[in-house]
Amino acid sequence: MHDARQEHRLVVGFPDFAPTVEAEYPRFFEVGPRVLTAMHSVADREYEAPEPHQRAILNLAMVAGVSLVEVVTLTGNGLAHGAMKIVRSLMETAINVEYFRLRPAAFEDYRAWVHVERFRKIEFVREHLPDVFRTIDAETVATIAREMDRVRPRFEQVRQDGARRLRSSWSTQTLAERSAVAGFSDTYKTINPLASSFVHETMSGLIEHDQSIWPSRESQSNNTKWIKSQIPSCCQSRNRRQQLIPEPQPSLCGSIRQGIPLRRTKMMPERQARSVRRGRPPCGLGNGIGKRDSIKFHNASGTSAPAI
Repeated sequence: MHDARQEHRLVVGFPDFAPTVEAEYPRFFEVGPRVLTAMHSVADREYEAPEPHQRAILNLAMVAGVSLVEVVTLTGNGLAHGAMKIVRSLMETAINVEYFRLRPAAFEDYRAWVHVERFRKIEFVREHLPDVFRTIDAETVATIAREMDRVRPRFEQVRQDGARRLRSSWSTQTLAERSAVAGFSDTYKTINPLASSFVHETMSGLIEHDQSIWPSRESQSNNTKWIKSQIPSCCQSRNRRQQLIPEPQPSLCGSIRQGIPLRRTKMMPERQARSVRRGRPPCGLGNGIGKRDSIKFHNASGTSAPAI
């Protein structure tokens, strides 16, 4: 019997591009599963009375594992632009993990900063969403205010005019400075400029995005021609072997850029996609350190390794 649902399957990315990525970077797909296996072995282990900063390290390592799977999933589907945004977050997570390992006392600022964030959120709701604010329990609001008063001296800075102001981050050191402490300076200098241009969609990021998605279109819109006019001619030639995003193909659904019919691949089977959704680690830094639903890292050859 003909199943009409087969003709209306959800289109997500460019799954046929996964073999191209694996062929281009075979070493990564050889090492990647081993990295996640190692992370899984550390995060799943039972620990007796870990220190608070150690709990944070374990939870952040779990977040990093999920981020790595997300990067592979997006890149394998030809969506490297979005993957680079996650890489920026993954880099910061990795830097903070090593920073806390080397300087455990710094974790106290990291942990206390949550009260600043909560206070700012509740103040935003008070000012801009008064109807929502009225539904919040008065004791909750009072508790947030008390905690903010308690940690405020930790984060206040005195300006030259004598005025006090909260600093902009939990740490007195910038991410670049923390990367130096953690031994990740080269990684930071490599990833941060490119990934940040994608996150903030600067002109550089816009140019990179346009070139990677539409490198060989014969007919281009005025916007695309304008973008290309911002690039020096010496920088406009690109090696196709270095492109991580495939040229979109016509779709039965129309001319939508991501309108390629979904085809099953071994890069991220449906059951693993569900596992990713189930297995996302909790946001808190509570006592829960133990086994959770696994996330698996697949390559096109069919091998896999459990992740956290």
